Amino acid sequence: MPALSSTPVLARSDPTRDCPFAQRVAIETLPFRETPYWWHIATSRHLGIYRPHAMVCTWTARYLTTDRLYRQKALGPALDTGKGVMAFGEALRRAQDWFAEPEVVRAANRSKPVGRTTSVNFCPLGEVYTVGHALADYTAWTRIARSPGGHYNNLALINYHLATDLLFVPVNALTTWHLRRLAHRVLERPPKFGFQRERPKVRLCDLTAEDLRRRKRTFNSLVTILRMAFRMAWENGYLDSERTWRCLHRMPVNHTPRRIFLDRNECRRLLAACPPALRDLVLAALYSGCRVGELAQLRVEDVAHQIYGLRVPAFKRSPGRFVFLPDEGMAFFLHCCEGKGPRDHVLLSAKGRVWRRQHAGPFRLSAARAGLPATFVFHGLRHTYASDLIRKGVPLEIVARQLGHADTRTVASTYGHLAEQYREDQIRSRFSLLDSNEVARANSMAGELAARRQLGHRKEQ
Repeated sequence: MPALSSTPVLARSDPTRDCPFAQRVAIETLPFRETPYWWHIATSRHLGIYRPHAMVCTWTARYLTTDRLYRQKALGPALDTGKGVMAFGEALRRAQDWFAEPEVVRAANRSKPVGRTTSVNFCPLGEVYTVGHALADYTAWTRIARSPGGHYNNLALINYHLATDLLFVPVNALTTWHLRRLAHRVLERPPKFGFQRERPKVRLCDLTAEDLRRRKRTFNSLVTILRMAFRMAWENGYLDSERTWRCLHRMPVNHTPRRIFLDRNECRRLLAACPPALRDLVLAALYSGCRVGELAQLRVEDVAHQIYGLRVPAFKRSPGRFVFLPDEGMAFFLHCCEGKGPRDHVLLSAKGRVWRRQHAGPFRLSAARAGLPATFVFHGLRHTYASDLIRKGVPLEIVARQLGHADTRTVASTYGHLAEQYREDQIRSRFSLLDSNEVARANSMAGELAARRQLGHRKEQ
């Protein structure tokens, strides 16, 4: 059975780019002080420079113990003071070797990479091709083949859910028993966002229907990753047959309709609470139904290009498409393009930068000021766009094409309940009168009937 390296993996593909004293000239300019200068290798692991005066300049490493105390070790000279000099790469290697010593591992606090994940946090070793090898090879491919966001999502899922004993299993020995173990682990393990601490496991019988649905979708995403990794391994000749990746099956998930979307009064409150640049981004989403990433890469030449609307470039796995606009939406986008060149971005942040992820915090604040639910996020504007069209009787096929879906299945399962209200309105308004006595009865019960319709609408939402 192959081994996997236990040495903490750096979160940076090139640590010399981020370390403030990776170059000798940077070390020479450090002012003298009694305490070392520290750089995070990982949480609770640091590499530093100790330079109290001109005759001492030493590479130093430290780690945080489980009782919250630091332990340090001198690694070698960082500048030549008559005893030679150690390069940054060698100092980093010695620090990592020290952190990996058994007595240090036992005494040290738990560590994890610092910063945004850029690679799987394990290093497969050995001649037997394991699940760890397959995942490492697959993520090396997705780094160049997928969008940065899609690649990062894969890494986050792999590092949180798959970096277990499953990594040591040879790919040809994987069975549905391993898949069942993974399913239990994913369903019982709460999701982890950002740098929050991991929460305790929850029994399956204690999960709400919505939590169970979300965790099943997470499991299905992991199955997709494993299938793709094993299929690549099979194509590269590491698998004896296709059985290994063909036996990985997803769980059935009952898709729940979207229930959080805004009416026009709530939209206006949100727009009034947004600062100018964010307001333009919100308006663009409400007029077009585009994702924030699609709006961020929209350029002037994409507005009113051959159609009365937008040419939306390919995004993630979605192909490029055209989105038609209402008159006020067309006027809005043309106004945003005034004074800009064809290749300029249509929408920019308040600092004149391309929108990436800096919208999330200000949007949550603006939504709170507008009195919207705490669970409402920017992507909810896309749901608001679709739900408004469907409630006004726009066919599901048209809505699907506007949103960039290949067919109506996703739209029907997500927003189909809203189309029922339109069907109700059509039946009520177009049914030919039949019995004058029952018509009179309906008129006398108008208040009760209206209350029942309103109650039904609330249940749908």
